[in-house]
Amino acid sequence: MNPDSFSQVFEEFLGGSRHAVVLENGGSWFDLSEARYSISGEYGKCVLHVWSAARNIVRRVEQAELTSDKRRLHVQKLGRSQATKLDICRDRDPRSASARRASRTTYQARLQRALTRHLHGFTIGKLSNAMDLERSFGPIYARGVVRRGRSGFAVLGVNQYETQSSIDAALTFGTLWLDACRRSLDPRILIEGSSCSCRRAPPR
Repeated sequence: MNPDSFSQVFEEFLGGSRHAVVLENGGSWFDLSEARYSISGEYGKCVLHVWSAARNIVRRVEQAELTSDKRRLHVQKLGRSQATKLDICRDRDPRSASARRASRTTYQARLQRALTRHLHGFTIGKLSNAMDLERSFGPIYARGVVRRGRSGFAVLGVNQYETQSSIDAALTFGTLWLDACRRSLDPRILIEGSSCSCRRAPPR
């Protein structure tokens, strides 16, 4: 692949996007609002270099597939023959709205069953991921409370298909949910702490 033509296509695709991400084999690697990249030629080959404060990759681009919402690159790690796939997505979460809703609903039901199965002696409240703009909660996180007598715990979970930044922020939102529960629930119920569940996608 010609480095100059690839660079032009790449720049045109990313034009105007402030939320683009790079994913290798389906796992989120770089948020291009924070990372940098360069495209160069080496022995007639197109080489893509992407780096951030946390990680750094160099891949030789063999082929590119073009769609409206992403660029799928067939790449090789330098010095290796096995090909991998690198997706450049204009949005941090490339799933459709219906796919996001479906995965969140499925995860919420799975988390509800897991709590019921493992927390014997507790009353498991119904989980919700309803919008709560006043407290800055959106549909990404499943939230609820488990109780035993006058004690309780705030529960917050996020599924494996959300963006890496959402998964990384789960502890922060778990703390916010703990505070919200302590403020809004019956003062006779002592919310002792919070529990966060973060399901990550398995390696591919």
